[in-house]
Amino acid sequence: MVIGAAGGIGQATARVLASQAARLVLVDRESPAALAAELAAAGAEAAPFGCDVASRAAIEDLVAQAGDVDALVYVAAICPWDDWNDEGWDERFDQVIAVNLRGAVFAARALMPGMAKRGGGRIVLVGSLAGKMGGLIASAHYVASKGGLHAIVKWLAQRGGPQNILVNGIAPASTATPMMEGRPVDLERIPLRRMSQPEEVAWPAAFLCSDAASYICGTILDVNGGVYMS
Repeated sequence: MVIGAAGGIGQATARVLASQAARLVLVDRESPAALAAELAAAGAEAAPFGCDVASRAAIEDLVAQAGDVDALVYVAAICPWDDWNDEGWDERFDQVIAVNLRGAVFAARALMPGMAKRGGGRIVLVGSLAGKMGGLIASAHYVASKGGLHAIVKWLAQRGGPQNILVNGIAPASTATPMMEGRPVDLERIPLRRMSQPEEVAWPAAFLCSDAASYICGTILDVNGGVYMS
């Protein structure tokens, strides 16, 4: 299950997982039917769903419809580019927390019992460099949501580990997606001197869902060109 499948990293993750013969449940606020059709045309199994991830009831209904889910990649996120003194910022703070953090908790809570019954599973929450070091250009609500997501990774990992549910996170930095279009990026702070491509985040997510990651639990994997050192 890829939640946030219509976004730049989400689409890349779906394509990478499809290339590894995963059967996919693709989720976004509006059903990502076009992506599912693209993957199906290439021979993959992909079922699209629309879901308001800020709603616990909607998430639970999604999980009930989706059937058995062995792995979750949660990459749903919004990032308003505003200042905390702007009008309406308080409301946007609540929206960002609801989508970026609360939805991930709802999804994990709904999926983990089924994973436990089937002998385990994988959960990958896509955080951000912003959650580790305050980010480069993100606003406070986004930073808070991603910092919370990193903490939830560790909380879930401690509880899921004994049931063979391995929970990990990824901390990308500036990635070449529509979210970043028109935004200034200080490439001098990135040792690789470039932004990441969505596929460079998607492949590590796929790795964490795989048997090759069978002894990785509670890790926040830095996939940010080394900018975490700056």
